Amino acid sequence: MKTDDLIRALAADTVHQPQLRTTLILGLVPSLAIAVLTVWVVLGFRADLLTALATPISVARIVLTGVLGIAATRLALLLARPEGSQIARLWPLAVVAAAALGLLLWAYVTTPAQARQMAIVGKTMATCLVTIPLLSVLPVAALHYVLRQGATTAPLRAGFVAGLAGSGFAAAIYALHCTEDNPLFYVTWYGLAIVGVTLVSTLIGTRALRW
Repeated sequence: MKTDDLIRALAADTVHQPQLRTTLILGLVPSLAIAVLTVWVVLGFRADLLTALATPISVARIVLTGVLGIAATRLALLLARPEGSQIARLWPLAVVAAAALGLLLWAYVTTPAQARQMAIVGKTMATCLVTIPLLSVLPVAALHYVLRQGATTAPLRAGFVAGLAGSGFAAAIYALHCTEDNPLFYVTWYGLAIVGVTLVSTLIGTRALRW
C-alpha cells in the first residue's frame, strides 16, 4: 500500500475532526480555568490590571502569547489527523515570533542604555521562569491527550505545537499577575519559559505520540 493510500485509510478510520475539537474544548478549557484560578489565588492579579489592559505595551504580551496559543492549538488539531502533516503550515508561528522580536528590538532601542540591564533582569525573573512551566502542565497534557485520540503522522511536530500552545496560554495567564511591562523583560523571559516547555513537550511527543 502506498503512503498516500495508507493515510487516507487511517483518516477514514480515526476520530472525526468535530469529535477531536469537542475533546479539546472539554480538556483545554478546564485546564486554563484552573491556571487562571491558581494565579488569582496563589499569586494574585496585579493591582492595576485594568490600567495595564488599556496600555498597549503591557497588553501586547497577552496578545502575543494568546495568539501563539491559539495558532498552535489550531495546528495541533490539524496534526492530530493522519493527513495533517501534509497540510499544517508553521508560518503563523513564525509571524508571532517575528512580532515578538520586533517588539524586543524596539524596546532595546527606546530604553536608555543605562536602564537596559535592569529592564531585562527585572525583579521577578525567577518567578516567571518557574510559574509559566507549572501553569503549562495541564494545558500541554490536555493537548497531548487530544493528539493521542487522533493518529498523527508527525509526532515531533505535534509535540512541538502542543508545547507552544500550552505554554503560550500559560504565559498569557501569568501576565495577569506580572507587573514587568518592558518587552526587554517579558519577551526574553516569557520566551525562554515557552522554549523550555516546548522542548520538553517535543521530546515527549516524539515517543508518546508515535504509533
